[in-house]
Amino acid sequence: MKLSSRSYPHPVVGNADDVPRAAFQAAYEYASDRQFYFITVTVACSSDSLTKLIEKGAASYVVHVECGNTLYREAFDFSESSKRVDIPASKLNGTVEINCFIRATKPLDNYRVDGAHEDYGGTTFEVRAGDILAVAEGQTFDAEPQDTLRRIGSIMVIEESPRPDDHPMEVEYSTDKIHIRLCKSDFARYRQLKSIPVLASHLTTTIVLPVLTEALHLIAHGESEFEDLKWYRNLTGRLEELGLKDEEDLLRASQILLDMPIRRAFASAAQYATER
Repeated sequence: MKLSSRSYPHPVVGNADDVPRAAFQAAYEYASDRQFYFITVTVACSSDSLTKLIEKGAASYVVHVECGNTLYREAFDFSESSKRVDIPASKLNGTVEINCFIRATKPLDNYRVDGAHEDYGGTTFEVRAGDILAVAEGQTFDAEPQDTLRRIGSIMVIEESPRPDDHPMEVEYSTDKIHIRLCKSDFARYRQLKSIPVLASHLTTTIVLPVLTEALHLIAHGESEFEDLKWYRNLTGRLEELGLKDEEDLLRASQILLDMPIRRAFASAAQYATER
């Protein structure tokens, strides 16, 4: 939701040179705990026209939060110079986009804003409730909800290999998420079987366990090229949380991180055999 440099039907503070003699700015701060993300926005507006509208309740500041991965989208109105919004961690995952703007809360007849570009002359405008009157520069941040840190699958992507030949599983560790690539025939079988709950543990044991163990080897050997990547940060944090930071048996550490996948595989296999 990029708001700046749009073509609006009326002058908008902060939009290109619509109102060169006024500014609207926002500063953002982020914090989190296990359950919530806390986003604090502090605004500054040098337009007397807009400040008076906000004081009268005819306009309001708005902070808009959007996460494409979870489809979360919410707007929060406020009238003070600072606003904190609390968002459940389960609602955000990955890139989160934050925008701040001013919008009308009621229709404004004959709207004019001081300091507008001279091309507007003495023109007045009909503004509807909800129309944007000022925009600030937006920001993005990377949300890593605490609950997903417990699910190693959140830092791995299992995908179809672009190669046409039949080949063994391949793994790439050089991106934020670990990419596990299966040849086309294997991926087709994986996609078919992953929707069967009783087989999920078997798939985890077969695919994820060896990949995770290798990732822990990279961490243990101090491979600095990966230190800034999300999977590396998440795993090192989880190892420390579980007291496994100095664990030398990396296969054991992998099984603990995955909540004993072999044991769960046996349990699901026994259930499957019973049901048959």
